[in-house]
Amino acid sequence: MISPSPTSPPPIFPQPEQEPKKVRSTPVRRAGETPAALFVKSLLRPIFKGLYYLLRGMRNHKLVTLLMLLLILGSATAVTYYETGQWPFGIGSDQFNFHVNGTNGGGDQVRNWLYALKDGNVVALSLLDKNMSQPPNPQQLVSQLSETQGHLTWKSINVLKAYQESDTTIDSFVEVDLSANGPGGAVSGYIIFHFVTIDQQGGILLSVSIVDFRPSLT
Repeated sequence: MISPSPTSPPPIFPQPEQEPKKVRSTPVRRAGETPAALFVKSLLRPIFKGLYYLLRGMRNHKLVTLLMLLLILGSATAVTYYETGQWPFGIGSDQFNFHVNGTNGGGDQVRNWLYALKDGNVVALSLLDKNMSQPPNPQQLVSQLSETQGHLTWKSINVLKAYQESDTTIDSFVEVDLSANGPGGAVSGYIIFHFVTIDQQGGILLSVSIVDFRPSLT
């Protein structure tokens, strides 16, 4: 028997090599590398660097730093007291001190008059009104505006303005916040007094008048 001849494999032709595809990568820019961010950094960098060296110097020279802080606070306190006659942060401040020629400009008399009215002290009001040419009726004021007879609550007393005139008198305006309880609930209002004082003999009260008396909007 004759065996068949083996089948020869098909010829293998070399395949052309494919060039790898080139992938173009887009660089990712962080937010801190944008032109705007770089500009802001250029402005802030000297400030933070200066603060860093300042804190470092304060840390290494604690005694000098303490002396400088005391000097700054002392000079600021002296300037504030010289200009306004008051200590910083409202310490020891008196709103009835009008600071006229080194005195309070009759502010004590204004305060005494207001508190006499608040307490319903007719006698004290009469004594304080002795230098007025046309004093108000103390009994009428007490019956209307005092806490004892007017059944009002004086919530606060605020000096709005005080200034000296060319004739050496001092005009001052004082606001009083009032409230009262009624059948329909609490009611409140504002009353503004105008005082005229003079800086003589510890302050003299020359006149007092009511500028405005109105209810509050709330």
